[in-house]
Amino acid sequence: MSQSPSSTIKQKVKGWLGVGKTDGEMIPKNLPLLPRVQSGNVQVASISAYLKDSLAFERPILIQNPPTYLRVPGVLGYRTPPKEKIDRYQATGAQFEDWMANTNSAGPACPVVQSRLTLAALVDCSPPERPEFDVWKSEFVVPPAEIRGCLESTGLPRNERSKDYRYSHLHRNGNLMGVPTYEHCMVEGAIIVKAVFRRKQGPQWTDIALALYKHDAAIDTLRYVYYTTVENKETQPLVGKVLYPNNNLPGLGNRAGATIQTWHMHTPEFQQILGTKLGRATARLVLAAWPRGTHEIPRINTWFWSGNLHMRFDIEPVARVGHRPSRPPLPTSPTTPTPPSRHSHR
Repeated sequence: MSQSPSSTIKQKVKGWLGVGKTDGEMIPKNLPLLPRVQSGNVQVASISAYLKDSLAFERPILIQNPPTYLRVPGVLGYRTPPKEKIDRYQATGAQFEDWMANTNSAGPACPVVQSRLTLAALVDCSPPERPEFDVWKSEFVVPPAEIRGCLESTGLPRNERSKDYRYSHLHRNGNLMGVPTYEHCMVEGAIIVKAVFRRKQGPQWTDIALALYKHDAAIDTLRYVYYTTVENKETQPLVGKVLYPNNNLPGLGNRAGATIQTWHMHTPEFQQILGTKLGRATARLVLAAWPRGTHEIPRINTWFWSGNLHMRFDIEPVARVGHRPSRPPLPTSPTTPTPPSRHSHR
């Protein structure tokens, strides 16, 4: 069947503009932060330059023109997943819940190992070798517009004029049209995934995202993973075409103010989302960042803004039932005598 002229034009425009999908494979996607392109040539940033940019950042930096965003339709064409597939998502999500909580030692072995990858290993090398990834761009930006409406309760920076978020674009060396690229924004407390194209090459997205985050912050400060403009063919239709209609929520096509819907751990809807590609990717990230049984995802938050799906996965330490309460504080020590009083006590 031939494509309509409008469909062909949309595909070409999407390719020319490099509009990314927050798509994940069996394992999460990688997001890029890369150097700038000048006169058609890619300017490769060394790890030393990358680190220099990080240390040279001064706050606050204000911008005059807020960013604009282009939306390319097409997600509406994804098919509604059948019940059999939704059931598989739920079973997979429940398994990841068990792995994170480490509550089912008799079940299948967890395939995720602790991540040891560093940013230096990705973008540094000894000449004449080339690094595995080029940094096409690394700069500090204002909070992404897609997440500003849900920042107040998170404690993350939310000044719309202050550049507190590091945007980065990584591009794996090779054919420009067929290699992995990754776009993220990082801030202490959150990983914001803007675009990931792993293409079954190179390190897993979990390793890349964690290496980027740990370059700027301690891993124990990570509390949120965001996905903006979700177009993943598993996650997007499940949320937009199944969960929202089934719960009478305004979803696809809604351009009104964003209303955040929270899905709680151990519920069918939560497990179904966790079992899709982006859910699995985030669960793998948690399992790769900390030992099993220490951290989990208690909530998944979704909202539609400007017609697109956006998501936030909350990360918290595992709450153990029946754990021993912390010891009460020790009695206050007596005040140290002043020199005169010491003299009087002799």
